Amino acid sequence: MGRYSEYFQDIWKLQANRKVLGLTLFGVLFDNSKPFTPGNQLEIAEGADKAIQLLTQKGYDFVIVAGQAPARTKNLEQQDFENILTGTKDIFEKLGARVKSSYYAPGVDKNDPYVKPNTGMFERAQNEGFIKWDGTYYIGAEANDAKVAAKVKAIPVLIKSPGKETKTKAFELMHQVKVQEFNSLLEFANSI
Repeated sequence: MGRYSEYFQDIWKLQANRKVLGLTLFGVLFDNSKPFTPGNQLEIAEGADKAIQLLTQKGYDFVIVAGQAPARTKNLEQQDFENILTGTKDIFEKLGARVKSSYYAPGVDKNDPYVKPNTGMFERAQNEGFIKWDGTYYIGAEANDAKVAAKVKAIPVLIKSPGKETKTKAFELMHQVKVQEFNSLLEFANSI
C-alpha cells in the first residue's frame, strides 16, 4: 500500500456514493432558441452554470445523454459531438462538477436503437455502471426526452423552451406518468 492509498480509497468511496442525474445538452444546458450550425459558439442557457454548481453542492454528478439539436441548420456529425462534449466537460470541471460519462447519437433515424426515444444510450450507461435510471431524474427539453425517461423508469423533467409549447398533458395521460416542467435548469435545481 502506498502512502496515500487509504486517502484515495476514501475519496473514491465518497464519489461512488454521490447521486447521479441524467441530462441532455440542447435546451437544458445550452440555449436552443436559435438555430445552431456546427462551428457556431454554443451559448450556455441563462442560469445553467449556477444550476450545475447548485446541483453539485447538493451531491449530484452527471451523465449526459444527447442527440441532435432540435433547432439546427445542419445535423451534427460525430466530430461535432466530440468537440461539444469536450467543451461541456471543461465547463463542468470549471464549475466544480463531475460528468461521469457522456453518450450521444449523431443519427436521426427512429429505427436506430440509440436515437431517442429509443433506450440504447440509456441502457448502455446503466450497463456500464454510471447510473441506475429507476427513480433517477432525466432532464430534457423535448417530448422524446420524457418518452425515453418513462421507458427506463427515470423521473422525466422537461425544461420549457421560451415561446415553444410542449404537449405534456396528452403524453402524461397516454403513458400514465407525471412530467415535471420547469422554466430553467436553475428552477429545477432550486426545487430539489
